[in-house]
Formats: sequence, structure tokens, C-alpha cells
Amino acid sequence: MPLLVREARPDDLEGLRAFAGRCSPETLHRRFHGVGSRTVERELRRVAVPTPNYRSWVAVDDGGNLRGTATLARSRSGAAEAALLVEDAWFRRGAGRALVAELGAHARRRGLDPIVARVQADNERALRFLRAVVPGARIRFDGAGELEVRVLVGHEARTREAA
Repeated sequence: MPLLVREARPDDLEGLRAFAGRCSPETLHRRFHGVGSRTVERELRRVAVPTPNYRSWVAVDDGGNLRGTATLARSRSGAAEAALLVEDAWFRRGAGRALVAELGAHARRRGLDPIVARVQADNERALRFLRAVVPGARIRFDGAGELEVRVLVGHEARTREAA
């Protein structure tokens, strides 16, 4: 089934809620690092209403259902931080790959380099996915049971590939 990846918008909020409802408790725990339903709702609202420092994309199937979301946000330190959530039934069907490609394209256009993501250290599924989709990613232990995944997307990445 083909997917369309586009920027999230305010009228996506109900679809985002339905999408989150189709995600397993483990998947939500992995994405939100174990926080409660209030935090999930707050994050869904942020996804639906982009700001200059917080932009999200959704993967939509041909029936209009949201199947995944990706966010790129500026942290307090100024880093470009990425987050990804894909509905369980859509694992290994291209949604995550399409969303990561859109994040990378946006980061290159905006000169955001590198992109950083935080992954729970025992999240083998996410680590295998990231290694497959962004083979040049640097992964290091960041404390508190998390790994920092650093992806070069711009000039520095091209320089490294040429070396």
C-alpha cells in the first residue's frame, strides 16, 4: 500500500489520536520513554501544530489513515533532535524509511547537521532499523539507559563519504 509523507497540520490531531491508539503500549513506551498518557497527548498536539523550532511529518496510507510520524525539533542546546513513531502493523512496510528520508531532506535544506536521536539502550528493533536506514550513524551510550544516535546529513556527511 503506497504512503504519502507530508508535513503534519492542525487538522491531523484526531487522526494522530487514532494512530496512537493503534500503537501497542510497548511501542508508545519506546517512543515516549515510559511517560504517561498526558505526555503522549501533549506530544500529539505539538506534532499537529508546527513551529519554527518543532516540525513534524506524517505517513498517510491511501485510505487517509496516519501510519507514522517523525519530528525534528531544536533542543535547548540548539541540536536538531529527531523522533519517530510507526504503528506496529506498519513495521517493515516502508513507513519509517520514508519518514527518515523526509527528515534528512529537510535537515539538508535547512543546514541542520547533525541530527540526534535518543534511543533506549535495549531497543534492539530501533537500533537495527537505524543501522539499516542510516548506516553511517554514530551510536554511543549517553547514560540513563539511553543511546545517542548521531546522523550526519549535510556537508560533513558528504566530506566523510568522499574520504
